[in-house]
Amino acid sequence: MAEFLMYFTNGLVIGVINAISAIGVSLIVGIMRVINFAHGELYIFAGYFSYHLSLTFGLSPILAMPLSVFFIFLIGILMERLLIRPTYGDEMYSLIITFVLSIVLQNSALLIFGPYPNKPPALISGSTQIFGLFHYGNQRLLSFGISIGILLFVFYLIKKTWFGKSVRAISQDREMASLMGIDHWRINMISFGLGAALAGSAGVIIAPIFPVTPTGSSAISLTAFVVVVLGGMGSLKGCVVGGLILGILENLGAAYVSTMYRHIFAFIILILVLVFRPWGLFGQKT
Repeated sequence: MAEFLMYFTNGLVIGVINAISAIGVSLIVGIMRVINFAHGELYIFAGYFSYHLSLTFGLSPILAMPLSVFFIFLIGILMERLLIRPTYGDEMYSLIITFVLSIVLQNSALLIFGPYPNKPPALISGSTQIFGLFHYGNQRLLSFGISIGILLFVFYLIKKTWFGKSVRAISQDREMASLMGIDHWRINMISFGLGAALAGSAGVIIAPIFPVTPTGSSAISLTAFVVVVLGGMGSLKGCVVGGLILGILENLGAAYVSTMYRHIFAFIILILVLVFRPWGLFGQKT
């Protein structure tokens, strides 16, 4: 029983981190109708930035993590302004550009950081006994808490602020939102930057737990897209539920089946959802 609860807890921790990354994908797709294939690379770069800011430049991990996310936010804004904006109106061009950018960024990471795994220093050490059954790493518990805080902030931002209302208006009817005085160009740029920052947030949170490698970005992108499809396109609640479901299933599968097939479960879930419920758990049937 203790072993099962430990694996289940692992799934919850990874699940909320998956949810953060998936919300970044959902935000960009929902507002801009752009599939960002470079999402996983932004996640990886954030982990590398956190590592080098901490160990190469001597910054405290507490400062290195948010600073890394800020750098990814700026990169996202530049991507939207220079590469994505000229493709608006042609989804195929934007898809091709982000796919090529994914390859460029992955090879750039290999060139700059090398092929070896890098792991930033943990924010906290030691472990805590959970329900008197097993000891669980404090870094993982802290990562879970930080992830919950980020999810609550994103929900507040989208549901309660002017920016969130503008985002929802543009996602429903871009032309009408423009007539109401919403600057959709600016909202697009900030939304893409925010989506990139969410990928970066997931990257810096998980990097002290699992080392980052340049070649790990494809699995990260796949996980994010599966969570979005599972939860339902455009549904924040769906991203959270989908992230938790996938995180728990992957960890239980890795524990009781084989770690070699960890990401196979994502493909299985994706196929099942597309066959039986293509609009996802909380999406709108069209």
